[in-house]
Amino acid sequence: MIAMTPKYYQLATALREQISSGQLHAGAQLPPEETISKAHQLSRGTVRKAIDLLLQEGLITRHQGRGTFITTPPHQSTHFSLSSFSQEMRRQRRTPATRVLAFEVIPATARVAERLILPRGTPVFHIERIRLADNLPVAHEIRYLPEFLCPALIHENLETQSIHWLLVKKFTIALVRMEHIVELCTLTHDQAMLLRATSNQTAFSVDRLTYTRQGVEQIPAVWFQATYREDTYNMTVQSIHDEGGCL
Repeated sequence: MIAMTPKYYQLATALREQISSGQLHAGAQLPPEETISKAHQLSRGTVRKAIDLLLQEGLITRHQGRGTFITTPPHQSTHFSLSSFSQEMRRQRRTPATRVLAFEVIPATARVAERLILPRGTPVFHIERIRLADNLPVAHEIRYLPEFLCPALIHENLETQSIHWLLVKKFTIALVRMEHIVELCTLTHDQAMLLRATSNQTAFSVDRLTYTRQGVEQIPAVWFQATYREDTYNMTVQSIHDEGGCL
């Protein structure tokens, strides 16, 4: 049985195309929900979900009492950070998608416990995803985070929602600092199979540790590892306030 794409996601896709084509230009006000609802013959609730998705992606911003506006691209700086995968793919005029391979709670292994500074065996979320552009696998991502940090995360759809947005906006978890290492590597046989590439092909390897605040201390919150096909993904420079957007 073929699953139908939700109507709110279809609407979000249509609005994204209007933004990327310049039909809705940076700084312009998005039409009111009622206007969009009538134009697309959709319920206000469906329109609101589509707008919330674009808010998660940073394509629009909401100003209390003024309305919703198309985001003005930030000025670039010399600070290095990884851009949002979805934003980067749309910048390249490619269609992003996500496939969840694993989303489960497991006991922390010795290595995971060491990275997150937890007792071994502590329940942690194990999230594994493939990121696609125009249906081509571009990246393989793995995340670990303590279950106690955000137990309600298990009920969320991680194929259509930003993990960073869920943690920071929906569950109000402050992510205050990150440390990451980006290196060139060669794909292993298993990685090449997942990314439909050839073994020993060049790739970007990313290892990132994101911290939250507990009292006056900063503690590890999310351990992220990813492999990006070097021939299909560009590392970009963005302003420092965009850090973490790729979560």
